[in-house]
Amino acid sequence: MHDAYTRARDRRLRAPDGHAGGAPRHALSGPADIGFLVDDLRASGVTTYAELAATLNAQGIRPARGRWTGHALYLAMRRHRRAHPAAATHVGTALYRRRARMALRVIRKLQRQGFKTQAMIARALNARGLTTPGLGRPWSARGVSRVLTAQAR
Repeated sequence: MHDAYTRARDRRLRAPDGHAGGAPRHALSGPADIGFLVDDLRASGVTTYAELAATLNAQGIRPARGRWTGHALYLAMRRHRRAHPAAATHVGTALYRRRARMALRVIRKLQRQGFKTQAMIARALNARGLTTPGLGRPWSARGVSRVLTAQAR
């Protein structure tokens, strides 16, 4: 199931020789290209703009001048979402809801495996390297409770 947004992202992220396989610096031509990369990073769990900027800088993906900052990346992503309305599913409440559903599946699986308390579940989620749906922080018993309560509504 490929929608128009996914097809556009795949076209943009192809290397100049036509092979998909990452996005070297010279393959990025503008904010739209960065938008697709950031959407993929967000899907993999990098949540804050500061973390996203640090990840892009570490990979050698730079803007026209200088290095990425959280604010510059925020502005680039705002332009990207205006140009590609389907990108709105990768930000805000739509992203949080999707990540909460994924977390709930893992929490339910842990409960079936015998983890009884929310503190035990939080420790197991942290041991797996998973972060909370909203801000990408480590899990606490209260965070597990919030996900379970939100699903009950």
